[in-house]
Amino acid sequence: MIGLVERHQFRSMSTRLSRWQKIAIPLLICFFFIYLTSPLDSSLRSFFRFQHTQLQNFYQTHRPSDGWLFRKQRYPIDADNEIGVIIKTGYGTKHRLPVSLRAMSNESFFPDTLVVQDFPVLPEQQYYNYTNGKGVSVVDILGWNLGRGALKGREHLERIYKYKNLADAVEAEEWVLSEGLGRAIGWELDAMKFLPALEYAWNTLPKKKWYLMLDDDTYVIKDSLLMLLGHLNYGKPHYIGNAVGDYKGRFPHGGSSVIMSGATLRNLFEWHPEVVAKAHLESPYAIWGDKLLSTTLQKIGIYLDETYRRFFNGETPWTTKMWHDRLCLPLIGFHSLGNPEAMELVGETFKDNQGPVFWRSLAKIYGMADYQTFIDMPIRPNINYVGRLDESTTTVEHVAKVEDCLDICDRHSTTCMAWFYDPNSKRCDFAPWAILGDFADGMFSGVNGKLAQRQVRRCHA
Repeated sequence: MIGLVERHQFRSMSTRLSRWQKIAIPLLICFFFIYLTSPLDSSLRSFFRFQHTQLQNFYQTHRPSDGWLFRKQRYPIDADNEIGVIIKTGYGTKHRLPVSLRAMSNESFFPDTLVVQDFPVLPEQQYYNYTNGKGVSVVDILGWNLGRGALKGREHLERIYKYKNLADAVEAEEWVLSEGLGRAIGWELDAMKFLPALEYAWNTLPKKKWYLMLDDDTYVIKDSLLMLLGHLNYGKPHYIGNAVGDYKGRFPHGGSSVIMSGATLRNLFEWHPEVVAKAHLESPYAIWGDKLLSTTLQKIGIYLDETYRRFFNGETPWTTKMWHDRLCLPLIGFHSLGNPEAMELVGETFKDNQGPVFWRSLAKIYGMADYQTFIDMPIRPNINYVGRLDESTTTVEHVAKVEDCLDICDRHSTTCMAWFYDPNSKRCDFAPWAILGDFADGMFSGVNGKLAQRQVRRCHA
């Protein structure tokens, strides 16, 4: 029972509220109730989570910090025994695997590894191993998933027929036909690999603290990976990577690598098998398997954590965008190394590297000029330090001369990391990153050495 004093205080508080406050408070309570009762993968939850991520990203851009990485690790990891690696490949790209495994061996990284593919296992694939002799398991993951009935009722779909045609061609040793089919339908079959690959790894590999999913053209820098994971509690659900997509379905770019804690896989495959079963039935329709994985995890309340997105990279070393707000952070790896010679070269380049590789280290490793030299000589002919343009770059038309383009970059001193000038079209482009430099005949470019130096001085080490 509320006493007379308490009742009087409540009435007094009510009379002090303004008309708008009396309207706003019930609306906020109603909204909060709707949010709490909405599905875990609802658009409402996704929208507010995306807005929170945008605010977090804004803060990290303007106040980058790396000090936490140099504190004592609370969860140190034994890379070879406590990380499980899943490598996705297809018939058209199977030639990459031996080189990819040698490159990982150059990192002295010999984890329990599962290769998942979309065609029957060939005899020579039974002998895949690392340079230390440790074997690598290979499985036709689509054949496994079909064989156990996870795609029951979907056997008539076009994508399933395409898989069966490829499998039949491989088993009949019709290599020319197999090669053509593999290249034509590889991307469609890849979308069906993600979930069964993780489920197979969870059920067959020894249980791991962390699981790392890669493409066959991805290179991982072990010490950079361990520097991050040693600070994360593997006993909690973690799902991290290089975020792409709109707010309704943010997902990690598969080529940049996807990292999940053992707790995430346990939560998904042991505690929510009905959600997994539905996702398998969706896979023949999926455009991107990495997005299907993300939307499936959303249904059980596990969301992509974008806090660590700056550690990931979807480019080759030569096209890597060294963002000014990432210079102090470790770089986990590279992607798009489909040419075996390129993968071999990267493996040899980082073979003798000691410790984590930072974004700022890449320029020195590949012989890019020191930042001070760009202050002394800011305009460089016949080169491009901006690279491929996208939504993060800015283009200014009708720029009379190269010095004016340099001035434009100087006026955007906190966002222009590199600039590029085309004297023929009088166009000036600038970006918040710099690449190592591409040859560009008759063009001019430069790096904002002052911004780079200022960011590097903030680095912990």
